[in-house]
Amino acid sequence: MKTLKLPKVLTDEETKNLKGKYLNMSHIKYDIVDEDCDCYTDEGVLLFKFRKKVFPEELCHLAWKNYHKLAKASRGRGASAGEIDPNATYWKKRQLVETKGFSTKYLVNGKESKMRINNQVASQPIGYYEATKSLGVDLPCRLTHYTREHIDRFKKGFEYIKAVDRSYKKLNPEKHKLQLERALEKPDYQIEDTAFSTFTINRNFQTGVHQDAGDFGFGNLSVLERGRYRGGYFVLPQYAIAINLREGDHLCVDVHQYHGNTHIYETMSDKTFNESLEDIYKDNADVGTLGLDKKYTRISFVFYLRENIATKCNAPKKYVINMKKDKFKMDKHKGVMRWDAVVGKSVDMEVIKNSRLYVRHNTKEDKVKGVYGCLMSHINLLKYIVDEKINDICVLEDDSTSDFDLPDDIRQADHITYLGGWLVNKKMKDIKLPVNETLKEGINELTNSRVLTTRAYYVPKWEHAKGLLDYINKKNCWKAIDIMMSEYVDHLYYPALSHQILGYKSTIGNLNPTKTMEKY
Repeated sequence: MKTLKLPKVLTDEETKNLKGKYLNMSHIKYDIVDEDCDCYTDEGVLLFKFRKKVFPEELCHLAWKNYHKLAKASRGRGASAGEIDPNATYWKKRQLVETKGFSTKYLVNGKESKMRINNQVASQPIGYYEATKSLGVDLPCRLTHYTREHIDRFKKGFEYIKAVDRSYKKLNPEKHKLQLERALEKPDYQIEDTAFSTFTINRNFQTGVHQDAGDFGFGNLSVLERGRYRGGYFVLPQYAIAINLREGDHLCVDVHQYHGNTHIYETMSDKTFNESLEDIYKDNADVGTLGLDKKYTRISFVFYLRENIATKCNAPKKYVINMKKDKFKMDKHKGVMRWDAVVGKSVDMEVIKNSRLYVRHNTKEDKVKGVYGCLMSHINLLKYIVDEKINDICVLEDDSTSDFDLPDDIRQADHITYLGGWLVNKKMKDIKLPVNETLKEGINELTNSRVLTTRAYYVPKWEHAKGLLDYINKKNCWKAIDIMMSEYVDHLYYPALSHQILGYKSTIGNLNPTKTMEKY
């Protein structure tokens, strides 16, 4: 095995000035690393450890099967997307203004765009992210949207991620230990049994010089390939060293150092071979997303732990159930995750009749469909909580306020707690009579009353969601979700933390939450 100790060939300022620029062979001073190698600075600080053919073919095949289509076009990848070329296919269709290195604005209907954007490249973060502000929207700690959309693929490839983690532990045990301990502080945001929370997946583009930001510990890189190509060497320009990272290899590297890739290219023989490949992506080359006009595929991964998850993910996760046609209601909610509601109107009545849902025979069809949509929306979200073993969740309907803090006693409770709704007497015949319940400030165990409407409730642990689901699934006949929940959930927080939003119809049709039943 080769061991290197390298001095800096560029000053810090010279290296910083390369940010966003493309590297070439002139930036490489030493032989390209293509064998097992440990590399340190001349002061003995580890830069990287590289190992050839660590991951067997069957694991690479598993990763390919589940992850090769996850890198989608993005215009927000910063310096890593490289320098703006006004003559490139993507930019020739736009009138650019204020172009600076790797970012630009452009004219939209004669007006300057509000945001600066980068080259469009196929790149996506997969996994978990801390609370951030993106495109003017406050996003909570979460699975990235694209991960949620492809959750099955994400999970089915875990064995590959675990193999990367095992290799990381072997190559850099001290860093791995620290990173794993940090990941375990927030297990809800940890990729199963690894020191990682997230990975970035890139396809077919040359990265500009950049530093990875927000990562704790070392970065761990691997590659999947289809077809033939050359180049794409991983370069640390300050030390003028490059690594030929190919399928099955593992690079454990300090990604806080400035780094980038050389050009990825084909020889004539490569092109001839690649033309025989089946077109599996159906990319539109006219769009101009960098690298997607090629028939070969180079998928690169960077596995890491988001540093701020440990400090920014202490608040409960809030999921708001919302129909696509009512997305405007989400304007009232900040720092939440939207859960796509089942649209009852779109469900065939035969499907509903063949389900376990019971309603009175003379109930109007629209009402039946609405009850079914609401029921399945909550059941689907509860299933998701259980399947993903997610703790510390508030479930809210979109006509409920979400801008509240959760007291510690609720978060430490060993049961589901209502945060809002409609408090009524237990017997339906007494529903309009004054509630026979004495409420104290804090958590109340209901004895003479129950809560209708499923407007807002808190699930401390996924096991509590499972208990509720098990109760529902054991019933031969299903009623509306609020009726079934009121049979199982018997704890309420007073005064209500979540109220009906003015101007929206609630599930009980009240337009004004200041009247009668909403006072608790």
